[in-house]
Amino acid sequence: MMPSTGTLIVIAVTVTLIAILGWVGTDAHNITKFTVVEEVDLAVNEDDPLADTGFYDEGTKTTTVRRDEFHLGLLPAPQGILDRHAISVLSLSGPLWALAAAAFLWRRRQAGNVQ
Repeated sequence: MMPSTGTLIVIAVTVTLIAILGWVGTDAHNITKFTVVEEVDLAVNEDDPLADTGFYDEGTKTTTVRRDEFHLGLLPAPQGILDRHAISVLSLSGPLWALAAAAFLWRRRQAGNVQ
């Protein structure tokens, strides 16, 4: 037995709100990430002979750091068919909204055939 259209819409709204809260709670990135790559500034070593000459005054020394950190994205970023990066706000709530829309259109069509 198929649930009513109203029930499907309530479920879709609930899942969408939970997904958006998860998105905001994980720093609201555009795409889903499991690894964060960023460039960070390094402190200049006082014993470095180049620091005394002002070599680093033009710019700071930086290094690239990779951290395992999950960020739920609005959009998926899969690299294959069954990739963990396919999890996103859109992939969690989109199918429910499509099902609710299909149920609404199907019931509307059935109501039009009754006349």
